[in-house]
Amino acid sequence: MALLEDVLQASGGLGLWRQMRRFTLHASIGGALCTRKCSLSPLKDLVVEGSIEEQALEIAGFTASDRRAVYRPDSVALEGSEGQLLHKRIAPPQQLRAEIKATTWDELQLAYYCGTLIWNYVAVPFILAKPDVTCEELEPSRVRDETWRRLGVRFPPYLATHRSEQTFYFDRHSLLRRLDYSAEYEDDTQIAQLFSGHQRFSGILLPTLCRLLRVGFDGVPIAKPPVLDMEIFDAIFE
Repeated sequence: MALLEDVLQASGGLGLWRQMRRFTLHASIGGALCTRKCSLSPLKDLVVEGSIEEQALEIAGFTASDRRAVYRPDSVALEGSEGQLLHKRIAPPQQLRAEIKATTWDELQLAYYCGTLIWNYVAVPFILAKPDVTCEELEPSRVRDETWRRLGVRFPPYLATHRSEQTFYFDRHSLLRRLDYSAEYEDDTQIAQLFSGHQRFSGILLPTLCRLLRVGFDGVPIAKPPVLDMEIFDAIFE
């Protein structure tokens, strides 16, 4: 598919991505979702180490400077500064995903959500090239004075992601600018993730800013208040 090929090439190329094994990010996460669902302050000064090949990552500095969250699609845990286990939850991915539909979250639910969010953030657009991910180019969308090309994507059940069906928007440079889906954790509210501040790290292009907004009935994202903000300060792929 021409659009997907253009997007992969703009992001560093599938060949380069497949040479990588791990990534490290310095990031922060904040916004109304954290405070409303979990009554927590913004997650600042996070160090995230993750796998390229599988959905697995660790988030150092999670909710406290001496805590670490460990994420897998079928488990989530919190550890202390010496690696001691504080809390852990093991369940099928479908059950752990269903638990984030709750009105309020404990720290494990927040960690599971953040793990899914971050891993997909890093892996897109390259996971769109997986043979069991279905992509279809849709009619382009006019955004202000630009035309953004769109991909309708269906993910297989084994991938923990925001929703099985999502719509990706790319600008004239083939950079990811927006992602739409109905959020399970917000009573199926339509969400738009807006991406900007693209930078290249180890040859891989990554947006450094991401804002999650609710989408109005007219299809336009509602600017305030943001559901979530994520910023990446630095990244390494190796």
